[in-house]
Amino acid sequence: MRRFSLTLAVLLMAFACFAQDTPDEGQGTRGPSTRAERDRAVKVTHQLEQNPLAPELRADRDWLFKWIVAVPDITISVCVDPVEGSGQYRYSRELQMQKMFSSATFIIENSAQKHDDLAVETAGVEGALKAYQVILKKSPNAHSAYWDRLLKKQQDGSLHDYVTSYMEQSCGSEQTQT
Repeated sequence: MRRFSLTLAVLLMAFACFAQDTPDEGQGTRGPSTRAERDRAVKVTHQLEQNPLAPELRADRDWLFKWIVAVPDITISVCVDPVEGSGQYRYSRELQMQKMFSSATFIIENSAQKHDDLAVETAGVEGALKAYQVILKKSPNAHSAYWDRLLKKQQDGSLHDYVTSYMEQSCGSEQTQT
């Protein structure tokens, strides 16, 4: 059986966004991802990091979410920092989805670390921070105290330690230290 855990908040956000469009593709009903799919996933993830609110990327965003859920060989555990505020920020859904997409892309690009939950989670947070910075450039008043705090931690070099802490406290992760 495939391991794919989402916290309730992220699962509800994702379900609300994609439930109407998701085909009946339960986990384990398809084979492993193809090289072309993985290449597309990486490309879409990087496009979304550079333009997270682009309406022209909606179909790609939907595809990427469904693909991550469906493929048996890209497995992520999404851990939500309890300090984040569970969706109170206007772009919380987009950033949480970006975190998942960036985590999956990290696994594709770093297959030797696919079981290193801390490295995968940190890569996801860093991808979401890239998207957050783009949002701020386009909408300078779209600040979030939480995401601003994570940016500061990234800049001062303490992001890795912060992610380690919230994973241990909130997600019960027994991650590999990098």
